[in-house]
Amino acid sequence: MNIDGRIKRALMLMLILLMTVPFGGCLFLRVIRNRLPPPHPVKGGILFRYEAPSARFINLAGDFNNWCGTQGTGRFDPTIDPMTDDDGDGIWEIVIPLKPGRYQYKFVIDRGVRWVLDPSNPDTDWEGGFKNSLIIVK
Repeated sequence: MNIDGRIKRALMLMLILLMTVPFGGCLFLRVIRNRLPPPHPVKGGILFRYEAPSARFINLAGDFNNWCGTQGTGRFDPTIDPMTDDDGDGIWEIVIPLKPGRYQYKFVIDRGVRWVLDPSNPDTDWEGGFKNSLIIVK
């Protein structure tokens, strides 16, 4: 390989690195910045938060509300425990009054399209063959 070829290759590598590092760094900082705390007590109950900027609706389903109706009637009821994103930042919130005990839950995206575990809570348990997020209220 001649000198011109090596210089071109080195310049291309530097250009790729210069483009990758800032974008990767921003992505890394975004992940750190948006890390949400696990559910925790606040005035009125337990605060649950979930980040989903592109979602149109989110509900909190759990064994404390018959899984938004699916356990009782077999049909998802979007009027049970809807979460809100009042400031439009993509972070949905709801406060649920819970008595001391163990509760399993999931976030329901866009009226049942997806049921997801809480990414900010590593505690899980199984019920009916499904893995769910777990909170213990003391």
